Amino acid sequence: MGNLVYCEFLKLKRSKMLLISFLGALVTPAMIFADAVKIYFSHTDTVITLEDIFDDCSFYSVILFGVIVYTVIAAYLFSREHTEKTLKTMLTVPVSKNAFMLSKFVMLFIWIMALTLITWAGMYALAALYGAFFPLEEFYFSVALKYLGIMLFGGAVMFILCTPFVYLALRTKGIVVPIIASATVVMGNAALSNETIGALFPWTAVSMFMNGKIAESGYPLWVSVLIVVFIAVVGFALSMIYFNKEDVK
Repeated sequence: MGNLVYCEFLKLKRSKMLLISFLGALVTPAMIFADAVKIYFSHTDTVITLEDIFDDCSFYSVILFGVIVYTVIAAYLFSREHTEKTLKTMLTVPVSKNAFMLSKFVMLFIWIMALTLITWAGMYALAALYGAFFPLEEFYFSVALKYLGIMLFGGAVMFILCTPFVYLALRTKGIVVPIIASATVVMGNAALSNETIGALFPWTAVSMFMNGKIAESGYPLWVSVLIVVFIAVVGFALSMIYFNKEDVK
């Protein structure tokens, strides 16, 4: 398993996708920074805290950035052998299909966690830059550490919710259909992010887990957790079953 994960890493090192995704991880911090500057000039009496900045960053990272970008990298990871016609070559060595798939899931998890860390570090650096020129209250590293845990938790939940998109990537052998599906999910997030029923939509529920708003929705926490786990397990099972039954060409 370790060798397979290492092989996946070596393949990514030669790909531009890794660098592009790392740069993309800084989009949300840049957006929050620009919004904070705009608020300062348009509402000079508004007090901005580091917690406000990280709260917005963690929210948009899950609602917008996470769904689209994590879907793209998941679809890329699981469909590249089909796209590059190298799957048959990979499986000629004594590697089981299950081990091959699990190594990709491990690589996807590592990749998502790395992007989460980059987003967190980028947001902290830009918050420090903002505080150097504009008023920023409660700039404590303890606040940043609290949100590091929150964002890593959100990234882990988003990882397990990538499984339906992995199945679509395997089924269609490309990234187009998963991206269309993720865009639909983002539209659902936009519509439900401020609604109590969002607790029942798994990708919106992630942000509600992170900010503790599930209780305010009126729905039991276990219901939201069960829905998320159900979607993740079904997506994972379908992916493994389909790949194992697929004829290698």
